[in-house]
Amino acid sequence: MLRSMTGFGRGEVEEKGVRITAELRSLNSRFLEISPKIPKFLAPLEGDVKKLVQDKISRGRILVNVSWDEAEGLTESLKLDENVADRYHKLLTALKERYGLSGDIELATFAALPDLLKHEVEEWEASEALPVLKKAIGMALEELMEMKSREGETIAADLKQRIDDTVSHLEKVRKRARQRVEELRDRLRLRLAEITDRGEYSEALLAQEVVLFAEKSDCTEECVRYRIHCENFNRYLAEGGVVGRKLNFLLQEMAREANTMAVKASDAEVSGIVVLIKEELEKIREQVQNIE
Repeated sequence: MLRSMTGFGRGEVEEKGVRITAELRSLNSRFLEISPKIPKFLAPLEGDVKKLVQDKISRGRILVNVSWDEAEGLTESLKLDENVADRYHKLLTALKERYGLSGDIELATFAALPDLLKHEVEEWEASEALPVLKKAIGMALEELMEMKSREGETIAADLKQRIDDTVSHLEKVRKRARQRVEELRDRLRLRLAEITDRGEYSEALLAQEVVLFAEKSDCTEECVRYRIHCENFNRYLAEGGVVGRKLNFLLQEMAREANTMAVKASDAEVSGIVVLIKEELEKIREQVQNIE
């Protein structure tokens, strides 16, 4: 299936009080260029992120944006600062002994002491985050590839129609080339009649001139090659996959054949038809820049 080079995909995963979101944007580029933007603590996983994208996409500029959001209160825990508690207990015990104070140290009193309890946020290691990150990027890639495929189908249909239109123009070139030979035969016949005595002329000379002109202006070879390029173009469209560079090469060859037709025919009408072919080829070329 043909794929567009542009698209967008988003994946979101929630796990252990963390929401990780991956957004992928694909833009036109001659080569594969992956630009990840991820949280600092996930930097060691940048290579893994690029590998995930490379396994799915062969061409284009891919912007990868990963956000890591911790839900308030879900990743925090209340813990006893044992070092602080030990110091408080030691100080209170020493105070009782030194001044001969009575009574036990009450739990409520002890727990009310400042800095005894602390909030701790659970730290994620990059290696722990990798499975969650892969899941979010996988979801984003799936959505991105679906969009690229949908757009690719639309582009493929448009390209095929435009290629077929150029083939229709090609038939006009072939018909006009045959007409040109007949027109030359008639002109030469009149010219030879004017320059010979009593309107007589040499049929052999006429035939020779017509044959020379026909050989010089014959576009059959170029038309055949152009058709073959069109057939290959449509075949690549049907096969799909990464075919952008192949299609670009074929378009260059088709434009070269069209130019040769115009030069060989040396006819205003043929030149006009070739201009229409080249205009269509340019529109096709612009569309081909949008596919992998």
